[in-house]
Amino acid sequence: MKNVCRKSFVSALLVIILSGIVRAEDVELDKIVVTPSRIEESSGSVGRAVDVVTSSDIEKSGSQDLAGALTGLTSVNISNYGGPNALKSIKMRGSTAAQVLVLMDGRPINNPRNGQVDLSSIPLDNISRVEVMRGAGSSLYGSSAMGGVVNIITKNPPKKGQKAEVYSSFGTARTYIERMLYGAKVSKLGFLVSGGYESSAGFRENSELNAKDCNLKLGYELNGENNINFNSGFYTSKVGVPGKASSPDIDDKQNKLKRFFDFNWNFKPDEQTGISAKAYQNYDRLEFMENSTTYTKNIQATTVRGLDLQFDKQLLDIYRIVCGFNYVMNMNDSTTSAKHEYNVASGYLANRLDLFDNKLKVNLSARLDDYSNFGTQINPSLDLLYKLNDAIKFHGLISRSYRVPTFNDLYWPRSEYYRKGVLVGGEEGNLNLKPEKGVTGEFGFESKINEYLTSGVTYYRSNYKQLIQWSKDGSGWWRPDNVSLAVINGLEFENKIFISNNLDLNVSYTYMIAKDGNTHKYLVYQPEQKIDSSLKYNDHNGLTVELKGQFTGIRYDNAVNSIKVKSFYIFGLSVSKKFKSGITCFGYMDNLLNRKYQVQNGYPMPGFSLTGGIKAEF
Repeated sequence: MKNVCRKSFVSALLVIILSGIVRAEDVELDKIVVTPSRIEESSGSVGRAVDVVTSSDIEKSGSQDLAGALTGLTSVNISNYGGPNALKSIKMRGSTAAQVLVLMDGRPINNPRNGQVDLSSIPLDNISRVEVMRGAGSSLYGSSAMGGVVNIITKNPPKKGQKAEVYSSFGTARTYIERMLYGAKVSKLGFLVSGGYESSAGFRENSELNAKDCNLKLGYELNGENNINFNSGFYTSKVGVPGKASSPDIDDKQNKLKRFFDFNWNFKPDEQTGISAKAYQNYDRLEFMENSTTYTKNIQATTVRGLDLQFDKQLLDIYRIVCGFNYVMNMNDSTTSAKHEYNVASGYLANRLDLFDNKLKVNLSARLDDYSNFGTQINPSLDLLYKLNDAIKFHGLISRSYRVPTFNDLYWPRSEYYRKGVLVGGEEGNLNLKPEKGVTGEFGFESKINEYLTSGVTYYRSNYKQLIQWSKDGSGWWRPDNVSLAVINGLEFENKIFISNNLDLNVSYTYMIAKDGNTHKYLVYQPEQKIDSSLKYNDHNGLTVELKGQFTGIRYDNAVNSIKVKSFYIFGLSVSKKFKSGITCFGYMDNLLNRKYQVQNGYPMPGFSLTGGIKAEF
């Protein structure tokens, strides 16, 4: 590990020195974001750490799913069970996957059954950009936003005329991806439809995948600042479930079905005022077929219906108000744990101040959530941004956050274990669970050292209490309980180096100590060190070449830290060429060194893999 850190530091130092003598043009870093404040603003004017991944970034990265597109971001930790068919979820800054809120155009998509989002089920061709906000966000977004918020912004219909895209790729393990996108604007009505098919034989026995999806977006302009949108889509997949390599399941299967729709109205009566309304529904059905001895089939279905109303107004030159109301119904229908539901009504208020000629920006916000089963939760936050000059800015945050228990935590069915006819234990949910709670603080700065180098450092600390943890008691029963206290301290180092007009290097390093506050053991699957780097070349003729590397340190598979998961260092290479005709040819190589490694204990990751394909735009 010391050798890896030393080599990475020396390499970064050499590049910084070289960048000081290589001529380059200024690069505009600010992008429009909506996640930190729920209104559009420049990323350079918010007091939160936000990463923006555009559709162009995704296309050039060679990522086959959203997990691959986000894995290189600072403090992002992807849970990956290996292969195209495997579950892939996101964690940030020492959180669990259920403590990161994922949105699709502002619509929450975390499944209330287990609190997670499978990133591999989200099609890439329909994404305009992804905003990743690090740190607590419950003051605006409520439950689950303890570690951060991921907001996936989908593409809109074309503003005029029509556009079409066709994508086809083939890769290792007979992995096929075929996709199509078509949109047009007719008078005031625009539409965009996309769909695709993916199949793979898998790299392990019983790890095949067959998936289909389709999405539709309709937009109608009542006038220039008054429009309505309707989004709808589905995703379905059939996969093999191979289980751990040490005890594989060669015949278990899993079927997924996801459907959604949302209706949106956005109105700007004047330049200082914004009004929006959203009504939505998410449906998720999971079927698990156990075939080892006697055939059994478990069905878990969840439905979420929600209503969002928001109003924002620039009242003074220095003051803007953002307020809103949410109402959400969460319903679970399970063959093993019966039917259950709960509702939550919420209101939030954000006060934004621009002081001292916009040098100091202050955002004070708070949200109240009233649950039908967990009572009232109130979470305030304060974030600051101070611009010392055009090159240096400081940011700070103090925020409370929380997460309510999932349906699985509460209602997991009672199962008894017997040995030689004697009851030796079992598993069941816990109806007495309370919400997890946390307090997060952070401070950092970003400096544009010169036209070649931008660097940033952020320190954060999170204290979580009443963490929900499944554990075995003295009588052999597995149950969840509010038992843990977690203390997480982290440092994030980010460097963006513009070596020349065509060549840039990004290097980020995360150092994090995430421990149980009672036992002082490391939290499960939270690496102490993570290094991400990418060297990218772009020329004016449409050629892009990118070499990416990632080091992930040792993690622990259990709370007592007796099972280690080894560290790993992997490389990937992507090459694409876009021709003037609108044709793009590409090739991607993952795990260049053919490393044997695991992200989750017992689930091997694929070795060297190769993907090639073509994309046509009309």
